[in-house]
Amino acid sequence: MIDLNATLMRIFVDEDDRYERAPLYMAIVEELRRHDFAGATVIKGIGGFGSSRTVHSARVFDLSTNLPVLVEVADSRERIEAVVPRLREMIGGGLITLERIGMRRIS
Repeated sequence: MIDLNATLMRIFVDEDDRYERAPLYMAIVEELRRHDFAGATVIKGIGGFGSSRTVHSARVFDLSTNLPVLVEVADSRERIEAVVPRLREMIGGGLITLERIGMRRIS
């Protein structure tokens, strides 16, 4: 069955971002879990830049790179939209994108 009202939410933050002393990306995952989302995926980038225009990249000799991190979750549009206000409170600087998708649940 394809859920045509599905939404893919992508949350772009930095590896060093924090929320209440925890890595922000893990705080986001925990928040999504508390809201009973089926799952979320965290992807660490090897390079990129954000609104600061500072390029961060993974290089062998860098000790502190502050790499980009992407959190992805797909669910119904209504469930995604319901959690966005809470995520905005948690994310000081970052980007949330929402994209309509066709989704097929496999169980």
